[in-house]
Amino acid sequence: MAEGPTNRLYVGNIPWSTTVDELRGIFSGCGTITLVDIPTGRQGRSRGYGIVEYSNVNEAQVAIQTLDGHTLGDRNITVREDKAPTKSAPSKSGGNRSTIGDTPAADGCRCYVGNLAWETNEESLIAHCSQVGTVVQAEVAKQPGGRSKGWGLVDFETPDAANSAINTLHNSDLQGRSIIVRLERAGGANKSGGPNAGRPEASSGLQIVVRNLPWSTTSEDLRQVFQQVGTVIKAEAVCHADTGRSKGWGTVLFETREQAQAAIQGFNGVELEHRPMQIKLDRYD
Repeated sequence: MAEGPTNRLYVGNIPWSTTVDELRGIFSGCGTITLVDIPTGRQGRSRGYGIVEYSNVNEAQVAIQTLDGHTLGDRNITVREDKAPTKSAPSKSGGNRSTIGDTPAADGCRCYVGNLAWETNEESLIAHCSQVGTVVQAEVAKQPGGRSKGWGLVDFETPDAANSAINTLHNSDLQGRSIIVRLERAGGANKSGGPNAGRPEASSGLQIVVRNLPWSTTSEDLRQVFQQVGTVIKAEAVCHADTGRSKGWGTVLFETREQAQAAIQGFNGVELEHRPMQIKLDRYD
């Protein structure tokens, strides 16, 4: 559903130190400003974007044409109409397939964004990613208690915008964290056809065992956490066959031994929903 032009503007990629008065001073030359706001996180730190409203649409359009790409401090700001994407509704399927809202992303348009700060929400994620293209919608994965899982999904309007995000925003700073940006991989099917039960104590070096998991952890949660360090071929949160209840541990199979070692070094002892994960190489894969 197309919407008409708006007098409300999104201003992205502003320096963390930018104040409301500074932003007002920059935009006041284009018309009568009715509102300026710089959203902040729980600790009072800027989220890196602002909102500017003009008294009419024409003034807003002048500001876009005049100030998009304007240098502020050491950054070139992004100025566009603020048409905030609808935040996603919880998935009704309960399955492991990753969707935002009720609709899967178009091919090549969805990015996985990892290593997010705990305070990063959909708004700040959209603001950061909008620097490179139009964001259709975004979602930060949440634990049952509402705390961020440290990763999110972003749907771009085109595959070119998604690729631009990967090339431009990977390792960029978002709220004090160097984020990981890569194309979202659907499924993560296991090409090997299942575990090799006939080879005890004959580890390939590709699979890790993750213990002390929260009971709520799903296979998809595991895959999203560990794909921050490499290509996950298969992730499985092990459950009781009769009840379906989690056993509190799982396995993750990587593409290379180096990625498996990086997972052990990077995540052993890291808390997932307040529980420190215990990670070792799987000796029986």
